[in-house]
This record gives sequence, C-alpha cells and structure tokens, in this order.
Amino acid sequence: MSQLKNRLIEELIEREGGYVNDPTDRGGETMYGITLKTARAHGYQGEMKLLPYEMAFHIYKKTYWDPLKLDAISQHSEALTEQLFDFGVNSAPFHAAKALQTTLNVMNKQQTLYADLTADGILGSRSIYALNAFLQHRKRKGLAVLTEAIRGLRIAFCIDIAVNDESQEKYQFGWISRIVEL
Repeated sequence: MSQLKNRLIEELIEREGGYVNDPTDRGGETMYGITLKTARAHGYQGEMKLLPYEMAFHIYKKTYWDPLKLDAISQHSEALTEQLFDFGVNSAPFHAAKALQTTLNVMNKQQTLYADLTADGILGSRSIYALNAFLQHRKRKGLAVLTEAIRGLRIAFCIDIAVNDESQEKYQFGWISRIVEL
C-alpha cells in the first residue's frame, strides 16, 4: 500500500476523532468517523466505542479510497487526492466522483479534449482517461484549478445541506473550516 494512501487515511482517522453519538448528527453514532450503518455493512457487530482502528482503516480503504480510484489520481496530485477522499468520506464517494466528472465535463472545451462523461458518480476508466487528457492539456495550472473547483463544490454541497435542513446549520462552520484548511 502506498505511503500516501496510508498517511491520508491515518490523518483522516485522526481528524474524525474517536467515539461520537450526537443525536442531531445525521450520521448517527460513529467511531473514527465510521457510522454504525457502515460498520455493520462491513460485518462489525460490536459496540461502536470498541471499533478496532484496523477495521476503520480497512473500511476507509475499501469504501472510500478504492471506489474513487485514488491510487490513479494520486499519481497526479496529492491535493486533489486528499480533497476527493475527504469529500467522499464526508458526503459519500458518489458525490465526490460526480463532482469530479461534472467539473471535467465543463472544462473539456466542448468535447475537444475528451468526450463528456456520464456524471453518474461512478469513476471508471473513462473518467480516469478524461482526467489524464485534461491534465495533459492544462498541466499544473489545470490541476490547481480542478482541485479548487472540487473544493468549491464541496463547500456548496455542505451549504445546501443546511439550506435544506436547518438543524444541520450548527455543523456548517466546522464542515467548511475543514474543507478550507485541508
């Protein structure tokens, strides 16, 4: 396993912290940021307070890192990899992938760089091809713009949550600070 993957997962677990059971948090009971529902889906039957660190690490890799094809993306950029990974963890891999696909679509110069992607939230070989084609054309500046676009979409996503559910306003400053500081 790559050093970057290990480090980013470890840093994420540290950011998420230990056991939390806030009744107003839509995620419910969590340990290391892993929800009860996700832990159960991975076969964990114990108390959430006792979720092993190693299991949390495995869940982050299998449920968030792998579906976002972050091994391939990390070959280009640590910053983009970290934004997509954190986005996937906080908002589901589907939303992070769809944000990447949508952004790549609007930056393909009307399909002259690569064909539009189906923004279905599932990263596959076409999405990775489009990313590679975009970066080949736009280089370092394109990578910086793409990363910041993803960051902006993350912030908008969080704001929309509170717009649609006022009880989630209490988390906004923390959520947005996390994105800005990442």
